[in-house]
Amino acid sequence: MKIIGWIRYGDKAACGGTVIEGDQTCRSHGRAYAFQGARVACRKDCIISDGFPRSTLTNGRAQVIHGMKTSAGCPLLSTLNEVDGVGNASGEAVTTNFYQTTQGDWLPKFGPEHLTEESPDEQVRAIDGKTGEPIPDLAYYIKAPDGTTYSGYTNANGLCERVTTYHPEELSVWFGEDAETKMREG
Repeated sequence: MKIIGWIRYGDKAACGGTVIEGDQTCRSHGRAYAFQGARVACRKDCIISDGFPRSTLTNGRAQVIHGMKTSAGCPLLSTLNEVDGVGNASGEAVTTNFYQTTQGDWLPKFGPEHLTEESPDEQVRAIDGKTGEPIPDLAYYIKAPDGTTYSGYTNANGLCERVTTYHPEELSVWFGEDAETKMREG
């Protein structure tokens, strides 16, 4: 991405909230630029906590760019990326999707092309609690915090499909009838 976009009135936060305040005297493509301290309509009644200090609006407040956060830590998503904003001199990829971890943090969600040999992975094994032996052919359903799901039946060694994530994560795992129900709901 060559241009990291400004945040404007109506842009969204990763949590689904909407920016509902902007400097009406400064606009881009018909919508007011948001500023540090602007309100966000969301469950937590947030404001924009970050600001880009090198660009100030007529109200004396700093402008806001894509990826900056609300008071609850939710990243803001610009509709002006590659159109109007700040140059990205590094040329590195800028995250356009985020997901919330089980701890409540927001992390970048990349495509599979960003997974590497060093990416964290887990492989769940079903073990009989009484005998300590692996359980083959047992239905499983695994859900990662980013919403990705994995399902199937354990192999002869009781192993589920290997799950690779972008960051170390806690996985939700169901076995047996619960897993089959999840697979049907799918």
